[in-house]
Amino acid sequence: MIYLDNAATTDYKPQCVIDAVTDCIVNYPYNPNRSGNKQALVLQQKLYETKRKLSLLANNDSANNVAFTSGCTEALNLAILGTAKRGHIIISTREHNSVLRPVMQLEKKGFVKVSVAEPDENGEITADEISRLIREDTYLLCVSHASNVNGDSQKLYELGIVARQNNMLFLVDCAQSMGYFPIDMNKCYVDMAAVAGHKGLHGIQGAGALIFNKRCKLRPIRFGGTGTESESYYQPETLPDGLESGTLPCPAILGMSAGIDYWLSNWQNNRDNIAETQSIILDGLKQIKNVKLYSKQNHSGIVAFNVGNTDSNEIADELSNKYDIAVRGGLQCAPLMHKYLGTLNQGVVRASVSAVTTKNDCYSLLNAIEFLSKKD
Repeated sequence: MIYLDNAATTDYKPQCVIDAVTDCIVNYPYNPNRSGNKQALVLQQKLYETKRKLSLLANNDSANNVAFTSGCTEALNLAILGTAKRGHIIISTREHNSVLRPVMQLEKKGFVKVSVAEPDENGEITADEISRLIREDTYLLCVSHASNVNGDSQKLYELGIVARQNNMLFLVDCAQSMGYFPIDMNKCYVDMAAVAGHKGLHGIQGAGALIFNKRCKLRPIRFGGTGTESESYYQPETLPDGLESGTLPCPAILGMSAGIDYWLSNWQNNRDNIAETQSIILDGLKQIKNVKLYSKQNHSGIVAFNVGNTDSNEIADELSNKYDIAVRGGLQCAPLMHKYLGTLNQGVVRASVSAVTTKNDCYSLLNAIEFLSKKD
């Protein structure tokens, strides 16, 4: 199979990730913070080291300000629901349902009002647009670093300045940026960054994190055992312990840790390959009649397009069934972005390359699309 659905999850897992996951399963099948045996303590230190790596990778202030989650969705939910109060939230048209649904649930329950920032003529969310929407009770700005639909990235620095000047918390969804291009939380005034381990970092599913700074007064959204303050009937208020109830997905976390090491050692080669293979697809699709493109060159390796008026899911199914090529059709769980693009009814075909995508993979896709375009 030719795999071009890396924006959903990367299929390539480097050997260091495989080794780290296997090592955890075989040698550290324990529950950290619950046992004092030597191996459990070693595992506990490995988990802390992962938090340190994540904090350094995002240029945040402390490894103690990293909470492990099951993935980026839970991290975003923790950020939004864990800081919720009566007031006003600003999001953008780029947002995934893991942002849209929790904020709309808060609005439905009458706790908040939600405003949606629209892109300018260049497709960017500007500081002026955010400033236009700010109210006296605005307390949270949520922005996707890179769109999971077409890969467009957002300049965070200007938005961060506006958020900080207006005493808002700034939350950034880094699902499609972490492992593809850097995020600097301190420089860009980002208060919370939600990350996944199984995309650009090439880890396995099941682990992510919310990286936050000292401005955030997060409340837990899950309650239960943390291995700390076990005598108390109430959830610990210490962070990040109080945010991490239940057994942590240790193999996935250590896979994410190894994925960070892999990215640090290979980021330039990975970026070069993504740029080259994405460029082949973009340039090739521009030459095929009846194809409409929604992407330009981007660091996330995403190319969104449609073939005539054919439903995007139909194209994705044909690519899978007839050509053994995996892409993503439909709305990619981002209805606001599709409303902006005018593709709510058709969706888009999303092909997303990775560090190991080959030129032949790209040419195979282009040949298939050229054939399918003649059928429309």
